[in-house]
Amino acid sequence: MHLLLLAATWTVAVGPAVAPAVDPTDVAGGETIGVVWHDQATVAPALQQRLVDELAMRAGLPRQAVIEDASALARARVTLSLPRASLEKVAGWRSMLDEASAAYREGQLPAARSAVDGLLETVLAAPTVPGAATLAWQAHVLRAQLSWAEGDAEGFERALAAAVALDPETTPSTRQVPPPVVEAYARQQAAVLAEASRWPSLQISGGSQGPLAVEIDGVPGRRPVPPGDHLVVVRRPGHAPVGAVVSTDAPWVVPEDASVLDPGLPTDREMAERLCDFSGADWLLLARLRDDRLGVQRYACGQGFGAAWYEERDGWTPGIDHVLATGGFEATAVLHDDEPWPAVAPPPRARSIVLSSSSFVSPRDRLRRAVPWLLIGGVIAGAVTVGVVVGGEPRPDLSIDGKGFLRP
Repeated sequence: MHLLLLAATWTVAVGPAVAPAVDPTDVAGGETIGVVWHDQATVAPALQQRLVDELAMRAGLPRQAVIEDASALARARVTLSLPRASLEKVAGWRSMLDEASAAYREGQLPAARSAVDGLLETVLAAPTVPGAATLAWQAHVLRAQLSWAEGDAEGFERALAAAVALDPETTPSTRQVPPPVVEAYARQQAAVLAEASRWPSLQISGGSQGPLAVEIDGVPGRRPVPPGDHLVVVRRPGHAPVGAVVSTDAPWVVPEDASVLDPGLPTDREMAERLCDFSGADWLLLARLRDDRLGVQRYACGQGFGAAWYEERDGWTPGIDHVLATGGFEATAVLHDDEPWPAVAPPPRARSIVLSSSSFVSPRDRLRRAVPWLLIGGVIAGAVTVGVVVGGEPRPDLSIDGKGFLRP
């Protein structure tokens, strides 16, 4: 028998070596950050990677410290989770089987029969508990031994058929089971394996709540099985596992049940805490793309939501720095809501100069004011021209008598 093991992985990349915006020991040093998108399937993978890389860079964390899809990881873990009480049942079942086996070896057949029947009833009622199929097989083999000891041929054949149907590959050991029982088991096993090409498949339907991961008799995957009853467990992302004993002669419709964790952004603190618990993140970066704008909000696990930030014109870096520095955590979840986001502030416009009516100058006034300056300019230009034309080397006998110049 095998137990179902599921693992969630994510791609790891290394961001550029740029100094972080904040000291990671003050904000997120050594922590794990989970990124949760609204309707992630509509977000281009390149944009998802960009947000993760920039978040790791600004926080000063290794890329591995950021969970790219915390929602998917959490929902995958939900379907593997079981209450502690269910896991503790395994130890009790093992003890019941040991007591029934001891009673059989001591010749206390009625006590052994009562114990093994009670064990089998309990195990078949909880097929989602890990190891349930293995214990059911062992209980059927013990019932076969009891029927052989009691001389119940019909009961002996039924027990052997039930055991082989659960696990057609395993054979009991003669160190624990009487050789006549092992020989009869081998004959039944060979007959069943000879018909393997005609084994039926279980009819399992009902998947409106998402894809189904089916486990049959402790082994993952759908496959043809020997005729008889089988322990079936169905796992769906975000839902607790459900199980049943399913016969090859009757279909099984998976029951509809409430989701433990819905996909996408958390709508309240309870959902956010589930995301934290199942993803293992210390805090969440909630993100949404809307009309080519990014909105982000931080949820600190165990504390609450921070204030939301909406992209303006300066890229994503201010938003990353905002969530890294957010404190208080008194706000509520807002990004999942379809209410309009704050409008982008209009860009600042160039300052214009407006002349008052008193400063207006008519064309005629402009000409009147320009005439004197034109005349002055003409005189100066004429003087310069005359000086250039008549001028030359100064003559030594050339002089001006001021008194004579002024005399009438």
